[in-house]
Amino acid sequence: MTTQRKPLGFGTLSLLVLSMGLAFNFPWGQANFMISHYLFNLINLPIYSNGTQGLHIPFVVAALFWIPTFLIAKKYRAHFGTRLSYNVAGFMLLLCIIGPVIPVIDWMVNG
Repeated sequence: MTTQRKPLGFGTLSLLVLSMGLAFNFPWGQANFMISHYLFNLINLPIYSNGTQGLHIPFVVAALFWIPTFLIAKKYRAHFGTRLSYNVAGFMLLLCIIGPVIPVIDWMVNG
């Protein structure tokens, strides 16, 4: 019995875009260097919505990686790696949407 592998194609690039999105907010090395923090500091943008706490804005900006990954993987489902890309990017988009909403709900409930 032979199994047929999924072909490499444009949909496989969704794995690369997914990796770039994960690397954007990943703490690298001993000093916990983060590309997103470096870029935000370079252009003088705040990292958190409320000084040193609140919404982590670079995580929400990472949706710029998750959205194309999700759409590419959805369109080219027959290519290698698209199932993983589609599921991970969908989960990360869900976190980007739900994450900012949870503190608002907590504030509304607890005053």
